[in-house]
Amino acid sequence: MVSGVSLKKVNRFLFCGTLIVVVLYFAKQVLVPVTFAAFFAMLFTGLSNRMEKHRIPRILSAIISLLILMAMVFVIGLLVYMQGKKLAQDFPVIEKKSERFFRQAEEYISARLDIPTAKQDSLINKQMKSASESAGSMAKSVVGSVSGTIGSSVLVLIFTFLFLYQREKYETFFVSLCRNTPPDEARALIHNISKVAQNYLTGRALSILIFTVLFTGGFLIIGLKNAFLLAFIAALLTIVPYIGSIIGGLFPFAVALVTEDDTGIAIGALAVIVIIQGIDNYFIEPYIIGGEVNISGFFTILILLIGGLIWGIAGVVLFLPMLGVAKIIFDAVPELNAYGYLIGDQAQEKQSERLLKKLKSLFGRKKEA
Repeated sequence: MVSGVSLKKVNRFLFCGTLIVVVLYFAKQVLVPVTFAAFFAMLFTGLSNRMEKHRIPRILSAIISLLILMAMVFVIGLLVYMQGKKLAQDFPVIEKKSERFFRQAEEYISARLDIPTAKQDSLINKQMKSASESAGSMAKSVVGSVSGTIGSSVLVLIFTFLFLYQREKYETFFVSLCRNTPPDEARALIHNISKVAQNYLTGRALSILIFTVLFTGGFLIIGLKNAFLLAFIAALLTIVPYIGSIIGGLFPFAVALVTEDDTGIAIGALAVIVIIQGIDNYFIEPYIIGGEVNISGFFTILILLIGGLIWGIAGVVLFLPMLGVAKIIFDAVPELNAYGYLIGDQAQEKQSERLLKKLKSLFGRKKEA
């Protein structure tokens, strides 16, 4: 007979989960910038501490951290804008090739499915008409989303500054909540949570940088136009595990098919993507970047789906490190250890340890020789 499990506990668990989802969904306009700011603050906490050790005032260290963050975003945006202008010059060529592809597709459908091209054109015209009617509402929504993004970005910067400037206050508050826990253990838990956030953000940034460099080099070798822009977009999409690498890989291939005269360049771009993603799957992700949050593959995909449903793109980016933080808390609370074990990825830890042991043994043999 299984003991320790009752209907009351199950109902409490379901009620708590439902309540969390409801709060996350209806309060996302506030929680999304706060969560981004919390992770950015944890990322720059180490830098702020080092500056303050050199007698730099707290307010000045927080401002410098914000300026570094803004400079990084500005440089990336500027590079993308410059490359995007070059891609915009190829729009007439893209339009002509797109029309040619549509004509070829119509001829294929007409030959295979016996649907006249005139009927296909009428269906396409209907769709275009309905699309043009909804273009006004789409433009309004785009303008609204852009203005909302700018407003959220300002809030993120303000909250990040406040978190960095008053970080000791929040640490003291957390320690005071853990009354039955020794203060040193509570502070160690805060340090582990901050370390997970730092490892995840730095790992993702390092992953995007490595992908951008490798993709750019590969695309330049095969002669693909706008190599940096396509490489950066493909690398940026890899922030979404599993799914993002597939979408990011297909994007340069599709652009190469439309913009390049030689289909061999498109095939070469696809080969570059497959080779580099193979390197990522077997070396970069599991050994260099892997283990930032130590979440199993099943729960990684599940939390990405849940995050996308609740917070959209922001949820896809934030929910995985949030689950990593939750795992740290689960591991620290004895009653929740089972949940931490369930969502964790023990195999990945062992795999990384095996690689370190192999490297140590190889270098050890060389030294003995």
